Amino acid sequence: MWAAGDAFLWIFIACLFMVPTAFLVWVIAKSESIYKTYSQLLLGLSLSAPVSLALFTLGQNYLAQSVWVLCLFRLVWSPFILLGIGVSQLVARFDRAKKFVSYALLIEGLTLATAVALIIHAWFGPRNH
Repeated sequence: MWAAGDAFLWIFIACLFMVPTAFLVWVIAKSESIYKTYSQLLLGLSLSAPVSLALFTLGQNYLAQSVWVLCLFRLVWSPFILLGIGVSQLVARFDRAKKFVSYALLIEGLTLATAVALIIHAWFGPRNH
């Protein structure tokens, strides 16, 4: 029961940090150079999702446990990162920044969909009895 309470606390804290983050993204969207750098940062962050998914699917037999747990945390926080990238897409004003944020949104969304499909396949897929 403590684990569920801790998870709800972390989700609550993440949602609290989303409010000032959205405001700051809205503020920096007025400057093309700063927002282009921010959009490149988002693209790099989104590229860590498929890498984490690939490493996570290797399993604990091939990775150090700390790396495996880091990949797990990256995948668990993926919906919140996707939400942040979505807000960044809404406030983007410049074409080049929009393109980078769109790529980041595409990569993060496809990785999240792939992870959900893998989970569904693992739970409901064929079983060898």
